[in-house]
Amino acid sequence: MDQHRPWQLGEFVAYDLNKIFAMKGLDADHELCDSSLIIPKDSFLLTDNYRKFTDFRRLKAAVMDGQEIDVHRITADNPEYYHAWVLAGDYLFKHKQFAEAKRYYQQALTKEIATVPEKEHIIRQIEKCDKQK
Repeated sequence: MDQHRPWQLGEFVAYDLNKIFAMKGLDADHELCDSSLIIPKDSFLLTDNYRKFTDFRRLKAAVMDGQEIDVHRITADNPEYYHAWVLAGDYLFKHKQFAEAKRYYQQALTKEIATVPEKEHIIRQIEKCDKQK
């Protein structure tokens, strides 16, 4: 069985609860699932896109925790996702690399941005970068 797979992508097992409750306890340690009804794990788990997805989530969490990251990796994993560019820009801004941060924010503006407040954040960050010159 494939455990610890998030987002319901892993293997699903089936149990007949009527049989389990009728047992009134176990005399020995054995598997109770109905193996004929197992749903296999999603094949997406074996793709490069899944690796990129989990890598991006890990890097995003690292940024949020104040850890050091390679900003090029976060954008390489999601080059069309504006938020990847914003995260990289915010990371660089925090590390006082304003010219580089501005380039990342500008790239974010070329992507489809989900909300007006997020777009406004990017524009404000670019203005802050310009003031740091």
